[in-house]
Amino acid sequence: MKVALISATRNSLQPIERAFEKHAPEIEYVHLLDSNLLNMMERDGLLTKEMLDRFIDLFRLAIKSKVDVIQLTCSAFNDAVDVLRTIFQVPIFRSDQAMLDKALEYKKIGLVSTVKETPVALSNYLTRQRPNVELLSKVDDGALHLLSKGKKKEHDSRVLSMVKDIQHQVDVIVLSQYSMEHVADEIDCKTPILTAAKETVLHLKSLS
Repeated sequence: MKVALISATRNSLQPIERAFEKHAPEIEYVHLLDSNLLNMMERDGLLTKEMLDRFIDLFRLAIKSKVDVIQLTCSAFNDAVDVLRTIFQVPIFRSDQAMLDKALEYKKIGLVSTVKETPVALSNYLTRQRPNVELLSKVDDGALHLLSKGKKKEHDSRVLSMVKDIQHQVDVIVLSQYSMEHVADEIDCKTPILTAAKETVLHLKSLS
């Protein structure tokens, strides 16, 4: 199997690579990155035609690379998948699809995010799958950019703080973005923790 990984931030690259290395080293993958997409989303606050056009360009490159699957790695853009599936015949998966499907096994789901647009995309998917799902969302908008500035310790501390705030109020906690994958190793709580990169790779492995 060959997978195209579509990313909007470099912070997604290392977590998904580590997940492949640990859980499915036999799967071949290629990276396609447009780092301006996240800036556009933060500027406009919603998915625009310009952003969709850029995704279409990335997907065309992926098809030319003869991939079997296209996998998004940025949760803020997951709502674009419904449109892109009408254009391309190759299987396309949201960055969080595998993780959220697993989260739906629980009654009350806690969403931890570092980009304000992310919980909207996640909530849209979860409520479509189960309209009566109970959601509790914590967002620390902008914390993602701390990683790009080399402030990993501060970023991780802010994520851990959100987890601590909701751990006793939910049945499962979702670390919404790939950039938070590494923080899971630092969390010490009885509430189950789900991360996107790990669940994504396990899902892709099940298809290969």
